This record gives sequence, structure tokens and C-alpha cells, in this order.
Amino acid sequence: MNRERRKEAGKVFLDLSKYLITTVAIGSLLVKGSIEWLPVILGGLMAVVLFTGGVKTIPPDKED
Repeated sequence: MNRERRKEAGKVFLDLSKYLITTVAIGSLLVKGSIEWLPVILGGLMAVVLFTGGVKTIPPDKED
């Protein structure tokens, strides 16, 4: 049961990283005018942190 919870929590972290990179990084590139790089860099770093947390949270598969 705990294994399934960890797997689902890892999936949530991975989804959050995808949403963050989409809204912050790509969204700021589509805005007219000058690009503010601080939100792009911070959003990218947070997406990497969430992605890493998601990968670390998902337990490895059991070998039978």
C-alpha cells in the first residue's frame, strides 16, 4: 500500500514539473516585449527540482 502511495506521489511531482515548465518558461517566451529571464530561470530550476523529487519518490520495480 505504501508503495502505491509513493508511486502516485511521484507521478504528481512529475506532473507539477511539466505544468510549471509549460506555464512559466513557455508562457514568458510568448509574451510580447522583452523577456524577463529571472522567472524563466527560476521556473526551470523549480521544474528540475520537482522532476528530481518525483523520480526519487517513485520506488524501483520489484524483481520477481
